[in-house]
Amino acid sequence: MATRGDGRRGHPERRGAPVNGQRTDRDPLDRLDYYTLLGVSRDAEVDEIRSAFRRFARKYHPDRYAGASEDKRARANAIYRRGSEAVSVLAEPAARSAYDAMLAKGTLRLSADARERAIAPKQVVRKRAIPIQSTRAKDLYREAVECARLGDWGGAWGYMKEACDAEPGNAYLEGQLVRLDGKLKAHQRGR
Repeated sequence: MATRGDGRRGHPERRGAPVNGQRTDRDPLDRLDYYTLLGVSRDAEVDEIRSAFRRFARKYHPDRYAGASEDKRARANAIYRRGSEAVSVLAEPAARSAYDAMLAKGTLRLSADARERAIAPKQVVRKRAIPIQSTRAKDLYREAVECARLGDWGGAWGYMKEACDAEPGNAYLEGQLVRLDGKLKAHQRGR
């Protein structure tokens, strides 16, 4: 036996041995990626992953340790939960893809939030609501947009100016008017 740095005797290669009642490093379970935990290759099919999890569950299911000490039950429960987490990620293609990307960066676990983002359907990006209150100003704004789409910068500027007059103090409309003013001046210089 060797003497540890704290003067006590013990096996230096024995990782995680308690020192003053606390673990000296991370749990060995935290050093395992999901593939290693379940004992499957990175290119394993979903059926193979589920089969591996069934073998894993027969070994680590908490009910198997019902008569064991509290420490053993807690350890088996932690291992089983991690295996359940692994199979839920690896059996879902989108979550597995996100996990593989994170694993390539050195992250061994996929957080619940990252998993939810990976499997959630991609949200359609909605157009931002235009902050115009009055119907008249909205109609004039739409006319200005249509004129701008057609390249009629003078008409677009005129409609936007009317929209600003119909709804004074609207910062959005005023900002659009300034943009159109710049476009109109650039267009006039280009002639």
